[in-house]
Amino acid sequence: MDTVHDVLDRAWNAHAAGEFEAALNDYSWLFDASATSDDTAPLRLSYVLSSWAKLAGDYLPARHALVALRDRLTAQLLAQPTDAALFNDIRVINTKLGDLQNTHHLFQQLPETLAQHVAPVALSALVACEDYALARRYLPYPEQHLADAAAHLNELKSHINVLTHDGMAEMLADVFNYITEVALVLDLLDGCGDTAAAERARQQAVNLVQAPEARACVQAELDNPGTTLDAMVELQNSVTA
Repeated sequence: MDTVHDVLDRAWNAHAAGEFEAALNDYSWLFDASATSDDTAPLRLSYVLSSWAKLAGDYLPARHALVALRDRLTAQLLAQPTDAALFNDIRVINTKLGDLQNTHHLFQQLPETLAQHVAPVALSALVACEDYALARRYLPYPEQHLADAAAHLNELKSHINVLTHDGMAEMLADVFNYITEVALVLDLLDGCGDTAAAERARQQAVNLVQAPEARACVQAELDNPGTTLDAMVELQNSVTA
């Protein structure tokens, strides 16, 4: 019997060979099958959905199928709006589809208890849709959010040896995640018209990072957005070259 990994490899090969319908059938099966095991569950919202979305760019029925899946899960959630994990599934699908407006609209329909629970993962969509008032409601203290993110980065960095390839890769990934939170805070403050607070937060985002090498990466990213991702790609290419 084929394993999830076997089917994922088969789907990738089918897509590469132009066998789009076969690839779509495998991705559809994988989305549900990969959720049944702790070992394969992480693949579901990463490799499976990313590959399905890539197929959707080449094969319109794949996009239609992904939208249909999203709509089915949405109906399921709204019928019984208590499942935070289900909301996250829908959110990730919308991100892959480039449809953050759908996440925003769905969030507006949630009962307050669930909205409070899923707000941390929904905030980026709210800000992207320029609903700053709603985003600020669920992130009332953006400066504290930034401080917490910096503290988390500092804790992670304390266990990393950047003199090794793996250590550098890990630090860049952690900085990338931190910068995502920084951008959320800055966009929210700017969107709310609080430019002075945004400027303070921008400086704080650098000053709160303790390790010099991580702080330099943060400063470089703020000066030239995309620097961190470029460094991650370059580091990966240095291994495969």
